[in-house]
Amino acid sequence: MQLTLFTDYALRTLVFLALQPEQHLSTITEVADRFSISRNHVVKIVHQLGMKGYIDTIRGKHGGIRLARASAEINLGDLIADMENMSCLMDCQREGCRLSPGCRFQSIMRKAMRAFMAVLAEFTLADLVRDEERMCDLLGLEIPIVTDCTK
Repeated sequence: MQLTLFTDYALRTLVFLALQPEQHLSTITEVADRFSISRNHVVKIVHQLGMKGYIDTIRGKHGGIRLARASAEINLGDLIADMENMSCLMDCQREGCRLSPGCRFQSIMRKAMRAFMAVLAEFTLADLVRDEERMCDLLGLEIPIVTDCTK
């Protein structure tokens, strides 16, 4: 299974936002620059992520984007299913394959896809950014300062 670039960039966008301080608003330009992605492409990704409820998009001069919920609440299986068109990996009818009436490959592929999605469903966005310090270093971001509120 190979994910589309759209989904890859959606994941990168969410990782970037997950590494930001809580309630911090980032910009589409920041995401595009950080990953060397076309700004127009990021606009489409942000729109889709906003429509699906993964991010908040705030318009205006002081607007921006941020996660709509905690990274631990963003399931990777759900995200991939929302970003990818996985209804059919192969279109046997399109090619007019003579084997399609008796071929079992479609059912095998559906079973493989269910297994693939089941594994993804075991993880969240928080799992991707677990090593926050290293991830921030890789992206050239300031490491968020954690204050101990128990003292």
